[in-house]
Amino acid sequence: MRAKLTTYKTLVYGSIIAGAGFGAMWLSNIHWFAQHLALQATINQFGGLLITIGGLAILWDLRGKRDIMEEVLEKVRIESDVNVAGIDRVTMKYLDDIQWNDLFRNARHLAVFISYGSSWRKTQWTKLETFAATEGNRLQLFLPDPDDELTMSLLAKRYDYSLEKIRGAVREAAEEFATLGKSKSCRADIRIYYRAGDPTYTCYHFGEKVLVTLYSNKRARGEVPTILVGQGTLRDFFTQDLAAIEKQSRAVPLDDLVGGKQ
Repeated sequence: MRAKLTTYKTLVYGSIIAGAGFGAMWLSNIHWFAQHLALQATINQFGGLLITIGGLAILWDLRGKRDIMEEVLEKVRIESDVNVAGIDRVTMKYLDDIQWNDLFRNARHLAVFISYGSSWRKTQWTKLETFAATEGNRLQLFLPDPDDELTMSLLAKRYDYSLEKIRGAVREAAEEFATLGKSKSCRADIRIYYRAGDPTYTCYHFGEKVLVTLYSNKRARGEVPTILVGQGTLRDFFTQDLAAIEKQSRAVPLDDLVGGKQ
């Protein structure tokens, strides 16, 4: 109701201003102004200015203001959606643009769902060792089941690897984490799981934060979309999905992967 009243007032005021402009232009054409050309030109131009102001005021209220308001409201809706989802960061460079130090420093429980993660392991291994050396920390590693033929076939096609190469990459990751868990410096609870099935994303769950990277269908290495989320609907989804993944997985004793205490 208030918006309609404001529009009505603008139309009235704009029409009055524009009418005054037409009046001024009409007035400038009477015979008396023909003998006072400078004043005639001034009145004529002033009338034209009033017509322009009145017309723009009406046009602004009918169209311009609404366009800006719609744009503002759209941005507010987008910001609200982002806040509800809990999105903190979106990037295409998950190894370089993410503050891994902060994620490791603030986490006591780390759940990792990867295919094998060779690049990530290499760049974050020192942090993983520090995490493992802290009493009370817990690390869960979920890997594709190297003994499941269908799972390995799917991954081999995704990465354009042979079955032997992808199976070896998964087992190498499992052995590295098992070695970390069996090392003398390890104070954390490290557990490794195998899961049959095609992993549809990579996930790193750092307590209050969850980092997710998507897979590319190019069958080649490259940048991939990465989303860092905090409290919100996306974190809730991935937390629940990891719980489902754990139920679908089988635990692998560290001793089955490596020997005794390293």
